[in-house]
Amino acid sequence: MTSEHKLPYKGHAIFPQVVLRENGQYAACFTIKAGYDGSGEVRYVRELPTTEFAEEDDALAYILDFSADWIDQNMI
Repeated sequence: MTSEHKLPYKGHAIFPQVVLRENGQYAACFTIKAGYDGSGEVRYVRELPTTEFAEEDDALAYILDFSADWIDQNMI
């Protein structure tokens, strides 16, 4: 999944970016922006280094779970 994908959630857009590291692990990077289309302010950014997973699906699941919890706790 590239950073061009966006996932809307409660007035925000999550831009996930799962990065395959040299060690074979998948890093869970992402950005949360205000607005369903992501046109608003950047509210949260997770860059390298970050949590790593053996499977790409696990990294994406972490991104979605963390982002939903963060948005629920930090509403605009």
